[in-house]
Amino acid sequence: MTDPTTGPVFDAIASMRAIRRFADRPLEPEHVDRIVRAGRHAGSSKNLQRWTFIVCRDRAHLRELSEVGRWAGHLAGAAAGIALITPDPRARDAPASIMWDLGQAAQNMMLAAWELGIGSVPATVYDQDLARRLLGHPDDQTCEFLLSFGYPADPTDLTRPPSAGGRRDLDEIVRAERW
Repeated sequence: MTDPTTGPVFDAIASMRAIRRFADRPLEPEHVDRIVRAGRHAGSSKNLQRWTFIVCRDRAHLRELSEVGRWAGHLAGAAAGIALITPDPRARDAPASIMWDLGQAAQNMMLAAWELGIGSVPATVYDQDLARRLLGHPDDQTCEFLLSFGYPADPTDLTRPPSAGGRRDLDEIVRAERW
């Protein structure tokens, strides 16, 4: 039997780290293209693909975007930010699948970046008015999250081991058939 904790996909999942400090260098255009394509290939409920990705690379714009949330400061130092735009998930008739789909797109982008040696981390948008002003999306759309991307300021972050105690044991979180 093969080891269930090895293989290229599992290795990427298990080794990926949140990177919040970035080197002061732009991303290769083909890398940005690959990251966005990975998001586009995410699964989507009924294949509706209810998302738009706004790629932001301008340093001044990224600094402004770093003000949309209490913990969004990493955007100011990122080489690129990607705003994840969807129909408002809080709207009266919005299906819960909007956020599920968006999470899959974000994870795809972050894993594609990791494969390229690019770090990433998400930011939650708390100031919707500021985000709308800075990103210009229509009123029936919203930006709940932005992703920061960049080559790590400390390249060893790409290979650092996980923090001790970082994951709960399986027997704490997995049940068979019922709680």
